[in-house]
Amino acid sequence: MAEEINDSVAYLKALKQPVPAPSERHPSTPAEQPDEQYQGPEKRRSRRYNCEGSVQIREEGRDVQTWASFTDISLHGCYVETQGTYPAGSRLHLKLETNGIRVESAGIVRVNYPYLGMGIAFVDMSEVNQAQLRRMLATITHPCVIMGPGIASSLPASGPLNPVPLITDPKAAVQALIEFFESRQMLMREDFLRVLSQSQNR
Repeated sequence: MAEEINDSVAYLKALKQPVPAPSERHPSTPAEQPDEQYQGPEKRRSRRYNCEGSVQIREEGRDVQTWASFTDISLHGCYVETQGTYPAGSRLHLKLETNGIRVESAGIVRVNYPYLGMGIAFVDMSEVNQAQLRRMLATITHPCVIMGPGIASSLPASGPLNPVPLITDPKAAVQALIEFFESRQMLMREDFLRVLSQSQNR
């Protein structure tokens, strides 16, 4: 029992570790390589990526549907956080959605942590949904960096990069960024520089 609890804790800790996107990979193509960060009983066949998404779950042969959140995903499966878990070996039908992209697949519960969540392997996924899954992973792994030259950006620079303004009031800069994110989810470099400049001129 103690060993099972330790494995559960190790697994959940591993989920919270960030997974950097490999620099040698094109950002629109998810990598198909083993994930070596977690060495427990549920070793994955492909790299996982932390994310936030919703999933609709229905057990095969039943009409009852439940909703939960998935917190990591790969080409071969996902981890769902939910108190209402299913036993290992259960076959489920999943509808996953994040970043405006939906993927449907059958899944088999590989590992179950009662009242916490479960690791689910995708099975019998159609080619259409495999393509959707790759699109979904591309939106998760696509780099989006707001700072300067020499660092990958989500979009190529269209001209010379303007310098970052001198920050004389860090508190105002942070407050301006907080206000920006109250109504937006993404910060491009141009917006970043504009927000900083305006915050220092108040």
